[in-house]
Amino acid sequence: MRAWLPIFAALALGATAPGSLFADAAGAPFLIQNENPVSRLFGPPAGDDAFGVAPTGFQARVTLDVANNSLEEARGDDRLVLDGETWVARILLRRGWKNGWRVAVQVPVVSHQGGVADGFIEDYHDALSLPQGNRERRPSGRLEYSYRRNGETRFNLTDSTAGLGDVRLSVSAPLWRDRAGTRAAECVAGVELPTGDSGRLLGSGSTDFSLGLAVCDRASLSRLNLELHGSAGLLVLTPGDVLEAQQEHVAGYGSFSLGWRLADGLRPRLQLDWHSPFFADIEPLDSWAVELVMGASVRLPRDIWFDLAVAEDLAVNTTPDVVFHFGLRKAF
Repeated sequence: MRAWLPIFAALALGATAPGSLFADAAGAPFLIQNENPVSRLFGPPAGDDAFGVAPTGFQARVTLDVANNSLEEARGDDRLVLDGETWVARILLRRGWKNGWRVAVQVPVVSHQGGVADGFIEDYHDALSLPQGNRERRPSGRLEYSYRRNGETRFNLTDSTAGLGDVRLSVSAPLWRDRAGTRAAECVAGVELPTGDSGRLLGSGSTDFSLGLAVCDRASLSRLNLELHGSAGLLVLTPGDVLEAQQEHVAGYGSFSLGWRLADGLRPRLQLDWHSPFFADIEPLDSWAVELVMGASVRLPRDIWFDLAVAEDLAVNTTPDVVFHFGLRKAF
């Protein structure tokens, strides 16, 4: 994934052009999703939000997620191994109009590789007396994403790979806003295109449709300098190339975030993301996934916002063991 870091840096530098803030929202969701290397192929929409005041112009977001996975499950002749790191760099471009409508395109670049952060995470677990789980039984720095069912190999990735993921297009339409510009509800519809290579676990091979509701509330807890954001919806998944026989075709998803206006230019927040299973009869991928994201946004010079967060799996093994999230956003 190191080859993609200069691209991330160049895009970040490109975001330093003068511009006004797209939305100074303390609880605006992090642009992050379940980066489990298999579940992410049908990942629910990330970053969907509502705005009390219709944002106009353009916004650019550039993010980098480093997801460390360490999972080995065996049941009879079935064996699932997800041991490695998945790095995802995302570019999100939005365009908004005064009438409240917005369009967006989200382009991911995905890399699967050995666990660069394995040693750090093991030391972190030791320092906090947390269990190492599967890490004690497997060598550090290894990549193995594989699944065998009834003695047949369904996928097996052991060599590092990188490339374009599945591109998402979306449109947001306003449903309701209060006159004070502190509460709003929007409808968000999207389609994820099969632009990633499913043979290398970069894409699903399916065309996926989403329809959801996004809301924001900056008034109810304003005395505490807190604001609420949330979204929920349905995904319709066409047949894909990865585990097609066990793939679900309808799934639900949701997100809730609580943001705190701690100081001018500092916005700590908590975010809870969840979705129903995308697969059947594959432990633990056949369970509801729940992930807690903890982090903050810091305003840099020229109205650039820097996001830093860590995500942990609340429903064990349904999401990566840990995800480090970095992001930059800027309005034009």
